[in-house]
Amino acid sequence: MRSFMLYAFIVTIRKFPPQSSNATQITARHPVQSASAQQEEEEPESRPPSDFHRIVITHAALMGIAFVLLMPIGVFLIRLLSSKNKVWYHASVQLLAYATALAAFGLGAWMATVSGAWTASNGHPILGTIIIALLLLQPVLGYVHHRIYIRRKGRTAWGVSHVWYGRMLILLAVINGGLGLQLSDNTAKGEIAYGVIVGVVFVLYLAVLGVAHLRKDKNSHEGEKMVGAKD
Repeated sequence: MRSFMLYAFIVTIRKFPPQSSNATQITARHPVQSASAQQEEEEPESRPPSDFHRIVITHAALMGIAFVLLMPIGVFLIRLLSSKNKVWYHASVQLLAYATALAAFGLGAWMATVSGAWTASNGHPILGTIIIALLLLQPVLGYVHHRIYIRRKGRTAWGVSHVWYGRMLILLAVINGGLGLQLSDNTAKGEIAYGVIVGVVFVLYLAVLGVAHLRKDKNSHEGEKMVGAKD
């Protein structure tokens, strides 16, 4: 009787092995799947913050305000105003534009870090960093030109460098803005609107340069007439 009960117990154990042994066999058969499942449990999927899209819009808006709105306005002031304080109006607006661009750059650098966009194939954040770094030299050129202009009362090499250096930076910023639109998968309407705004500002810029040139010629002719009358 005892031998029969022992035989029945052995048969039962063979038919229903311990559950831990079964789990060990599954792990041994599929070690890769088990490791990946454990890793997914330990390391939750990293996702951008919920307000990431809003930060993208803020970054783009601030950069547009800095380079497409404020900086051209600063140029318009120095070209069109006849006030003795026009230099300081120009400098104030440009410094506001620089501060706005730096704030936008901070947001852009944060987004590039969070999304892993600091790659050699992604030109937008890299070019943006270069533009911001070069931008810090522009006030120095303007200040040196102003100090020399006060003494000489005429054009200086520093002034010419200041003007063309600023134009180059604005052009690079406009190009980089287009790269940013592509990076953010913007709609075709958004890209068209960006192009239209840039085009309108460019036409206004050319018009202001034309008016300033005509004023300069008129003033020079009036000066020549006054000198002739004295002679």
